[in-house]
Amino acid sequence: MPVAPAEPVIQAGQCWVYAQVKPKPVQSTLDVVIKDSVNRISVTPAELQNGLTQVVTREGTRTYRIEPPTYRQVSERVEVRPEVKRYTVVPAVYEEHEQTVTLEEARTVLDPCRTAGTRYARESGVMAFCAREVPAQTRTLKTQVLVAPESVREDIEPAVFETVTRWVVDKPAQAVEVLLEPELAQLRVEQLVRPVQASQVVIAEKTQRLQVTRFDGEARIVSRQAVCDADIDEGLVRRLQSVLAQRGFPPGRIDGLLGRRTLAALMQFQEHGGLAVGALTLESVAALGLD
Repeated sequence: MPVAPAEPVIQAGQCWVYAQVKPKPVQSTLDVVIKDSVNRISVTPAELQNGLTQVVTREGTRTYRIEPPTYRQVSERVEVRPEVKRYTVVPAVYEEHEQTVTLEEARTVLDPCRTAGTRYARESGVMAFCAREVPAQTRTLKTQVLVAPESVREDIEPAVFETVTRWVVDKPAQAVEVLLEPELAQLRVEQLVRPVQASQVVIAEKTQRLQVTRFDGEARIVSRQAVCDADIDEGLVRRLQSVLAQRGFPPGRIDGLLGRRTLAALMQFQEHGGLAVGALTLESVAALGLD
């Protein structure tokens, strides 16, 4: 359980009061959004400018021109009949000779005949032959003996030429490339100088700053020693009024009189400082630096 604070010891000649200690006001600022931020789009239209431009109405191309051939006249010998070789057969040469040819050679033949002792050959079985010379049979022939064989004689007939004049190609026909330039035309056009542009600008939110007071602590009743009326003089009040004015609690005119405005300023100071409110207590005097 919480321990109760000790009771103050009151002495003779002191003045005490029961006063309220109010919750200490704490001032702060609060920014409240009263209008959200927004993205604003700004459009700048495109800028056009009149001008001239060239367009191709017919494209250029390449074509070809045929240049005919050129000729020159030349003279030359033309063979109208070539060289011809002719061959003549030379007959063989013979000499006549006589030659005896043996048709049948000489020979010896046996003819049956009667010889001594063969008279009675029939009874004895013996045959008799007589040898007879048969002369050779010959014939004399006339012969031709080859002296020179048949041969071929070569005769050359020279070629026959004629001089002719003819035209020959000096420079052949050729195709020459010809470049055809394109055909152009001028047109009035509108040219884009600057395209359309869209820019985005962020408009910041609107806020309002408010002074907000919150209270620190809870209200309670306390006993405090106060300055007795007999001790409150003009000098003390003047110093009290001056310090309150310096601390931002205007007491009105500094006249040394503890009037309503001075007491109201003192109570504002006490509430702000979390002190007992309602009397000029010693703790307030100490807080103001008047002791």
